[in-house]
Amino acid sequence: MYLDLFGSKTLNAMEGYLGRLSQRQQIVASNLANIDTPGYKTKDISFHATIDELLTEQSSGGHLRMTRERHIEAEPYGPTNNMVFEPQGLIERADKNNVDIDWEMMKLSETSFGYSMMTQLLRGKYQKLSTSINEGSSSR
Repeated sequence: MYLDLFGSKTLNAMEGYLGRLSQRQQIVASNLANIDTPGYKTKDISFHATIDELLTEQSSGGHLRMTRERHIEAEPYGPTNNMVFEPQGLIERADKNNVDIDWEMMKLSETSFGYSMMTQLLRGKYQKLSTSINEGSSSR
């Protein structure tokens, strides 16, 4: 019997999500670095699309599929595939820059929280694995 401890779907999804969080942190850092650059537009990554994409990849091998004739064909929700986009509706200053430090700090806080939550979940998963290994070796 083959047991793949480190290639589970859950771990792969967690890894993907951490990668997206890392990418978002880089985008926020770039936005903050360009706060005084005339004409610069704020960029972001869609996390609704990210979660949908990760769940879809895990459940169906990368895309939604129709298994019944009466199913409605699914269309992608928002930007996908790590696509960076420019949020609409932000207030532009006279120099056409729309970076808002409060908005960016909120995104940075959300990203930090998501990263902390995901690392705690990973730590718990590996602690369970460690406990199983240690208890298995002490019963001999």
